[in-house]
Amino acid sequence: MTTSTSSGPAFLATPRCDTTQAWRDLQSYFETQGRHFDVRQALQAEPQRFAQMAIEAPHVRADFSRNLLDASTLQLLNALAQQCQLQASIDALFSGLPLNTTEGRAAWHVLLRCPPGFAPEHPAMAQALMNVQASQDAFLSYAEQVRLDESITDVVNIGIGGSDLGPAVVVQALEAYRTAGKRIHFVSNMDGDDLGLTLRGLDPARTLFLVASKSFGTAETMVNAQVARAWLLAAHGYVLPEAQQQGVQPLPDDVPDALRALLSRRFVAMTSNAQAANAFGITTIFPFADWVGGRFSLWSSIGLSIAIAIGTQHFRALLTGAHAMDQHFRTTPVARNLPVQLALLDIWYRNFHGFPTRCIAPYSHGLRRLPAYLQQLEMESNGKGCDWNGDPITLATAPVIWGEAGTNCQHAFFQLIHQGPQVIPVEFIVLREHGLGTAAQHRALQANAVAQARALTFGKHDGPAYKHCPGNRPSTMLVLDRLDPASVGALIALYEHRTFVAGRLWGINSFDQWGVELGKSLAKEILAAHQPDEAAAQDVMRWLR
Repeated sequence: MTTSTSSGPAFLATPRCDTTQAWRDLQSYFETQGRHFDVRQALQAEPQRFAQMAIEAPHVRADFSRNLLDASTLQLLNALAQQCQLQASIDALFSGLPLNTTEGRAAWHVLLRCPPGFAPEHPAMAQALMNVQASQDAFLSYAEQVRLDESITDVVNIGIGGSDLGPAVVVQALEAYRTAGKRIHFVSNMDGDDLGLTLRGLDPARTLFLVASKSFGTAETMVNAQVARAWLLAAHGYVLPEAQQQGVQPLPDDVPDALRALLSRRFVAMTSNAQAANAFGITTIFPFADWVGGRFSLWSSIGLSIAIAIGTQHFRALLTGAHAMDQHFRTTPVARNLPVQLALLDIWYRNFHGFPTRCIAPYSHGLRRLPAYLQQLEMESNGKGCDWNGDPITLATAPVIWGEAGTNCQHAFFQLIHQGPQVIPVEFIVLREHGLGTAAQHRALQANAVAQARALTFGKHDGPAYKHCPGNRPSTMLVLDRLDPASVGALIALYEHRTFVAGRLWGINSFDQWGVELGKSLAKEILAAHQPDEAAAQDVMRWLR
């Protein structure tokens, strides 16, 4: 089995996790001890277990004590990280090496949250940081103009994937910081009901559209943007042809200058393809570099909707929180490094215990969309079948991520988690301080989160069989002091780095998404030909006509 690459960059010549001695030691230990570990007994036998297994990082504390882990397992997992030369991979991320090898791009998203005066070690990164900060100044200045413009009451962000999920989860999480008089809407689905229902309640004279697409060619985004453009022009008496099913439809030459000026005021693009945005009719463009991956892009001009919602000061606090987590990740030893420890736990559960999913349960209404964001971040990043050498991976990689906000989740799927035959690790996210509600409400919310964790751990074994809960089911609790910009920035950066670490241990490129591209290309072929080549697809298309 290949353990390094001789033809690729040197930074990829690190062992894959399943080729190390630590992996073999973990397999042996799992069979003799780990498989039979009982966290209930451990909690009772180890009075200091909570203190010993708690980790603090900027703005986030983590309790690992209710997981299926003992000291020997942790020692072996940390040895795995060392033998996989994980620190070399972390250094590569922060030193500007082109980690996204299949697309020939760097992965410099950490630059997007560096503070003024920060000096990257790599000269190319230093120049890129100057460009980043100039871009930030420009789109944040524009956001302040929009915030002061009383003629704009509604802002519609049109994007999909990272151009939608990242900004949407942050705007929702930081609702308490949103400026009065501005409603922020997110449209992503190609289904016309998404945009149609949004537009139904809006005034064309008071609406601003943000079109978020790196290529300015993403099918879903461009169809929706073209419909929105037609809606705005129709409100002023100019009827455009129906939007094309694919590609960018340039603005017709006969559109009057007054309407072109209107479009330039009411449409903004966040893109790397200024030429296509100009052809569309947009003149206000906030570019970002092609090394900004979609699911790591909310820190760039893709976050314009965030900046409009919460303002420059709070947007910079979001970046500050993320940067603090970056520094923790870069400099903290493995055993106390929170992103690393979470990723090692993922390896332990996915590859040794064989747990195929992980449930995210944020006990915060503001974080109710976080599970959807993490679905893309983790499954699009690490749902891969070959390593960086192109060799097949026989290991399971990314787990299926799913979840819902507490306490809603308790009345939806927690029945299965407590009594179903499969074991599903749960990640609770809890706030110390309450938001808009009362202190009594928040204490009840916290009590429910702690109660669910305890119930998963200890179960119930008395009474009739139908009331029995087996217990010994793992959970992790992440605690934030409050839901503020710095904490949200740190939390999202934590999950980014956790995803990167797991990907590097599995030996995969976490920054491409070629599986996504296949379906997109096939859809284009079907639309262009109006009749797919494959017989079953022809039958389905006939059904749909």
